[in-house]
Amino acid sequence: MRRRVCYNTAVRSLCFVVIVGLAFTAAGNAQPSHPSALWLAQAQCVHQYEGPWSANTGNGYFGGMQFSPQTWKRMNGQSQPAFAHPGDPAFPFTASPQEQLHRAWLLWLRDGHTWRSWGAVGAACSTPTVNP
Repeated sequence: MRRRVCYNTAVRSLCFVVIVGLAFTAAGNAQPSHPSALWLAQAQCVHQYEGPWSANTGNGYFGGMQFSPQTWKRMNGQSQPAFAHPGDPAFPFTASPQEQLHRAWLLWLRDGHTWRSWGAVGAACSTPTVNP
């Protein structure tokens, strides 16, 4: 089978420019795909201040990273029965710790690589060396 080759230099040049442009666009928009060890240490620090992974204390925030229902849903988290029953111990927050950390990672990326959504706790845990 013979392969067709495009010898039209104008078309080849245009294709090259488009491919290079797409590569630069993708590289410019790339987010880190995995949390760093420092991020995980900071997340652990936040979690230590926030509560158990199943937390439903009635304060309007849920889980080990204390997400509001609105923020949880904005980070594409599944709706939780605890959201309809704040403070009811019969309805613990059931998202796994891994899921909660994933949603926290997405929020951290959205917040410009900061812990600002966690307020003073996030600020305290954002130092280069975390010692809770």
